[in-house]
Amino acid sequence: IQNAHRTRAVIAKYLDLPQAKVNIKRSVLGGSFGGKDDIIDNVSCRAALLVHLTGRPVKISYNREQSMRESYKRHPYKMKYRIGVDDDARIQAIKIEIIADGGSYCGQTVFVTWRSSVQAAGPYNIPNVRVDLVGVYTNNNYTSAYRGYGAPQVIFANESLMDDVAGELGLSPVEFRLRNILKQGDTSMAGQVFSEHTVSAREVLEKTLLKAEYEAKREHYKKLNAEGGPIRYGIGFALSHRGCSLGAEGLDASSALIQVNADASVNISTSVSENGQGLQTTMSLLAAEAFGIGLDRVMFSEPATAMIADGGSTVASRGTLMGGQAILSAANKIKQRMADAVRETLKAQSIDDIAWQNGKVFNRHSPQLSLSFQQVCDMTRATGANLSAYGWHVAPNIHWDEEKGCGSPYFTWVYGCQLADVAVDMRTGKITVNNVVATHDVGKVINPVGFSGQVYGGVLQGMIGYGMLEDFNTEHGVVKSENFDTYLLPTIKDMPHIDIIAVENYDKAGPMGAKVIGEPVLELGAAALNNAVSFAIDRPNRTLPLTLEQVRLGYNLKKPERQSEQMLESGDKKQVHRLNTLSLSVPQTLKEALTLMAEKGAMPIAGGTDVLVQARMLSGEVPLVNIAGLAELKEIFDVEGGISIGSGVCFTDLVKHPLIQQRYPLLVTACKTVGSLQLRNRATIGGNIVNAAPCADSMPPLIIYDAEVELRSARGTRRMPVSEFVMGGYRTLLEPDELVVRFILPAPTQQPLINRYLQLGRRNALNITRQSLT
Repeated sequence: IQNAHRTRAVIAKYLDLPQAKVNIKRSVLGGSFGGKDDIIDNVSCRAALLVHLTGRPVKISYNREQSMRESYKRHPYKMKYRIGVDDDARIQAIKIEIIADGGSYCGQTVFVTWRSSVQAAGPYNIPNVRVDLVGVYTNNNYTSAYRGYGAPQVIFANESLMDDVAGELGLSPVEFRLRNILKQGDTSMAGQVFSEHTVSAREVLEKTLLKAEYEAKREHYKKLNAEGGPIRYGIGFALSHRGCSLGAEGLDASSALIQVNADASVNISTSVSENGQGLQTTMSLLAAEAFGIGLDRVMFSEPATAMIADGGSTVASRGTLMGGQAILSAANKIKQRMADAVRETLKAQSIDDIAWQNGKVFNRHSPQLSLSFQQVCDMTRATGANLSAYGWHVAPNIHWDEEKGCGSPYFTWVYGCQLADVAVDMRTGKITVNNVVATHDVGKVINPVGFSGQVYGGVLQGMIGYGMLEDFNTEHGVVKSENFDTYLLPTIKDMPHIDIIAVENYDKAGPMGAKVIGEPVLELGAAALNNAVSFAIDRPNRTLPLTLEQVRLGYNLKKPERQSEQMLESGDKKQVHRLNTLSLSVPQTLKEALTLMAEKGAMPIAGGTDVLVQARMLSGEVPLVNIAGLAELKEIFDVEGGISIGSGVCFTDLVKHPLIQQRYPLLVTACKTVGSLQLRNRATIGGNIVNAAPCADSMPPLIIYDAEVELRSARGTRRMPVSEFVMGGYRTLLEPDELVVRFILPAPTQQPLINRYLQLGRRNALNITRQSLT
């Protein structure tokens, strides 16, 4: 939950109860990104109502399809930019018109579009800016808060425009930006004078370009691309700035509790919550640094709403910035009480003369006057002083004129630059991201490991996911991307090499000089990718994500049906919430398994990688017969110079077998591309062929090698070529009571001059093959 106190307020109002009678206890769950913000209030109300009516514990769980349909998404934007540039290539005016698809409910559209409007022209000095942004109701999915919160859309548009205009003027993308980039003391598009924080737009840009060897690579890629080969190379970057925390959206405050225990250990809690971003560690590091003790002496606890004041949502990347200031507020109160207790002993005039470092408390001017932190705790406690404190931090004042749409929308800003180095296969539209440079000014880095983790995750989510893969599809208000077979998420194998550069300009508004990183690191990845791809293919792109078709053809094709629906011819059937009743038989012999299939109509299960998907598409009881333990289906042996492969052989064992490696290398190459390592450890070659998916990786090599499939039932045995067994997409000649028992590959007549297996898919693991060629 990203805002437990608001959830409490909504439940209390829903059940007509005082908030004091509703207590929310937070659990640490990863992957919020806005998704556990306002929608969680609705889900919680349903559970709370059932608890209220029954007096019993209630758990509500969703299947993937329900989650995809009900959860909100990022706002789709349609954007029109007009720009005016003078003879010196300085931008004089920009006019922006945006229509935001708000879906069926308003949600946070007002706030999301507001952030878009004040950042829409980017980190550039532009004297005349007009932004007309309209949110509209549609019959599409509810849209609301998602990591970036209105910024990724406008950064994509604006940074693509910067490259386009530079090209029209005959300037490099770097030179054009440098002529217009914001500098210290400049006035932003909203009318805010940037004098209270370090304006580092030029710094992050120059460090990125230097690290990437941008100019040299750009010239080199121009020469390579001019040769007209099938692989084209591109390098591109995007620049951004982001207002920190909530700004003029409303009250921006946070709270914290600290208790120093008798043994000098410390308990801390904050109103901002841990959602996988590493907040507990960062808050603990700040507390440890404040008291000069080791991290092992600090324990973070997630507080219930009854134990701490409402400190706002854990959104807008404000966890460290606001929660950290609240931690320091509480710590400083306790330190003042400690200073009062030991000042005479340390011969200090005030707390300013006292330092807390390495478990010691000492006089800054006379370090020999020193006490251990434990001694200070004992002496303070002996005075009767309270070693617990409540911290409260309110963001610095800002002024925003809502009617005129100008003022100071945020009290401080961060800057970032990301660069993508790519290769594009012009035959297929496949993009390979070879390298990324991500440079971000975040103020002081408190948690280096957490900082790097945010950058890695943000680039993968923003550049690869948002930029290339995550194509959410609806038709006439009906969600078509209902599961992860059509809504593709990036995997760890899609992670490019990333050079991370932290620019640490101390900011007085942040705890120990720190600012924010969570959202800025996602926002500009897709824009950088787009500029790199546009350079490679010598054609601008105006749409995300950059799918194979979008890059190859310049437009997207109609989305295919879900594979699970094609397989069972049940595209119009409603999926059940839970699995149907499963009955599982475990035969000891192949003969027993065939009898169960004949008499009970049982479905065989070996690897079981598809059984959950298939079972949810069927009605009534699903009888299964587990053939995974049948040794006779796992045999691989020589047959007159050829080979017999049991249908129960998993792909991991298949690719490791020396006979298959020696005689049928194409089969090994193809099977190495199946799913992921975990799936290859379970999935069987028999299951891969029986499913008859057009994307079955093992099928083309088996056909090339003239393989036959042996089918067996209680009625008898028959053989046929694999090429005849598969009749089309998800259709085979297999009878309901038959089982594929093995594949027979004849001896190779001669070694071919060329062995190639080519697979086309949109990602590098758990791939759903679009085309394959053997």
